[in-house]
Amino acid sequence: MGPADGCKAVTRVYRTLIVGPRNVGKTSLVKRYLYDSFEESYTATVGVDMSVYDLQFPDGRVVVTVLDLAGAQTFQSLKNRFYWDTHHIIAVYDITDKSTFETIPNWYNTISEGLCIPGSLALSGCLVANKVDSRMDNQVDPMEAKLLASLLSWEYYETSAKSGKNVSELFVHAAISCRTNPPRSTYIDTMEMAP
Repeated sequence: MGPADGCKAVTRVYRTLIVGPRNVGKTSLVKRYLYDSFEESYTATVGVDMSVYDLQFPDGRVVVTVLDLAGAQTFQSLKNRFYWDTHHIIAVYDITDKSTFETIPNWYNTISEGLCIPGSLALSGCLVANKVDSRMDNQVDPMEAKLLASLLSWEYYETSAKSGKNVSELFVHAAISCRTNPPRSTYIDTMEMAP
């Protein structure tokens, strides 16, 4: 179903990075959203995994490419190649391991530098407290996390890849955020605008 007045619907393609230290559940969140599945065993991402999802809006379709970056610092040079043309960041930490939360400002700074974003501009994203199904082992005060999200001008989500809590909401928010932030030219936009 297209937009009103017979206008042609436009497909826009955006890039989202999902980042954070290893073993915080980045890949599990992506798999829960895309396939509604969860695996207890941990397999480290090597380099970058890419996934794609799309959502239909009244004025067109949004295609979001999700780049799941390995948490290990040994892949830092590889990561820098994928920062460019990113529209949204999903920064994940594990509530049962405070050290993972403490790395988030460093991730933010590294990506901002990689994208050459001036200090006066905000990097679009959200802070994700994952593994809330293990709340009994929580090491991070939610108020502290919400404060950090507020300082970064990000949304804050409490998720569980295991139970599925707030996972759909997280990825829908990413698509909406990409769509409503100042647009960058994309390949498909360029193709459709050509005479």
